[in-house]
Amino acid sequence: MSKNSGTKGEMSDTKNSVPLAEEHVEVGTKKVVDRRVSIRRTTRTTGKLIETDLTRENVLIKRLSKNEALEPGNIPQTRQEGEVTIIPVIEERIEIIKHYVLKEEIHIIKKVSQETYQENIILRSQEINISTEDE
Repeated sequence: MSKNSGTKGEMSDTKNSVPLAEEHVEVGTKKVVDRRVSIRRTTRTTGKLIETDLTRENVLIKRLSKNEALEPGNIPQTRQEGEVTIIPVIEERIEIIKHYVLKEEIHIIKKVSQETYQENIILRSQEINISTEDE
């Protein structure tokens, strides 16, 4: 008997051969309950007094009607006078000047003319005669 000195697929040069054995393995897992774990969550509340300082600012907005005419180079800017911030509100106005312009004249010329007109017409008239027997 000769020895096979190669891998499974190689055959020896001798005429006698020995089939090789082959092993297969399967690997798997199995669940095994060893112990159980229970988890519970609880929430506790406690009251606590907190104290802090809060700052509050209030503003008062006043709208003062000015209606003053301004020169083009003298436009006021936003300014601070003490604790008062003054914001000017500017409006451009268009000045319309009314002029009388003679656009056109309409001339009406009256001409008087006479002509003779003739037409045949029928005129009707009625008469009443009243008589009494006394006469």
